[in-house]
Amino acid sequence: MNPMVNKLSFAFLVVSILLFGSTPILASPASHNAPYWVKSGTFLEYRAQSYHPFGGGFIFVVNNTKVGISGPNVSVVFKIVSVSDGLARVNVSISVFGNSQFPVYVIYPSNATFKPFWSSINVFNVTTISNNATRVLLSSVTVSGQYMINLTSGWVYDLHGKPYGHTVLWDGFKPNETFAVYNGKPVKITEVKVLNVTVKTYYSTFPKPNIIVHGQHVKSTGAITFFDAFYNPSYDLCLSFTMGPIPDFNAIGVYGFLWTDDKAASIDEKLLREHDGIVDGIWVQGVILANSSVSSGSKTKVTPPGTSELYILSAVLLGVVAGVLLLRYGKRG
Repeated sequence: MNPMVNKLSFAFLVVSILLFGSTPILASPASHNAPYWVKSGTFLEYRAQSYHPFGGGFIFVVNNTKVGISGPNVSVVFKIVSVSDGLARVNVSISVFGNSQFPVYVIYPSNATFKPFWSSINVFNVTTISNNATRVLLSSVTVSGQYMINLTSGWVYDLHGKPYGHTVLWDGFKPNETFAVYNGKPVKITEVKVLNVTVKTYYSTFPKPNIIVHGQHVKSTGAITFFDAFYNPSYDLCLSFTMGPIPDFNAIGVYGFLWTDDKAASIDEKLLREHDGIVDGIWVQGVILANSSVSSGSKTKVTPPGTSELYILSAVLLGVVAGVLLLRYGKRG
């Protein structure tokens, strides 16, 4: 069998075991009240790093134009701007970074009239790649926006009052409950599982138990994805998220978000090879908590892991962003 096929099969096996292989335990319904750390000035930063061109990507809708953005690395920063009258106003910024080998890709229709939201000093190259699409290569790009969270329900609203679903930032999910409205359709939670293991993030080690939440499959930017996130119930805090629908992003015009972290995946790959099943010390997957003003667990220092075979999984999944726009706007010229 082709070695590439073997590696890809193994990658899917590892992710499946990590995310779905634990014994299901129905979690107690979490309170929909906001956690203690929700106050003005609180920030949470999540990161993912990759060793290949496409660690992840998303579609950013600006002036009704769909702009595809992808690259190796991402940093997502949530900051609570204010809290009043049962609502939290949150600013979220999503920054995509290249590295010494791979740039950031931005692809959009050539006839688009929006004002570029990136800095010209970060631009390496601008190319027409088909009759209908323009590609910009950059060192970095950031998109940002603000939205509101209802502190009783946990639901996200844009600044015009349109609802998008439950915030990704804290728990409050129940099986079979609608947690998001995506493309005008309700999306439900399919599973809430307890993982009786200690997990690691770039920020800290979080003692057991921890929780993983899965949502219904949805069609997003030409691919089938589903909400997937880890939580620590002690702090009622999101430890990582992998893909959409993510209401916090949808409220600022970001859709089809998908990102994986090669460093974390390489550690889990090794652990799953050495042990039968999930064990203490696994890393959460996706875009991982890296910094915060919330006091957290033991803050155990961890050694950055090496390269993972799971880079193949990320590359395949990221055909979603770069590929979809190219197909939509025409064949490469």
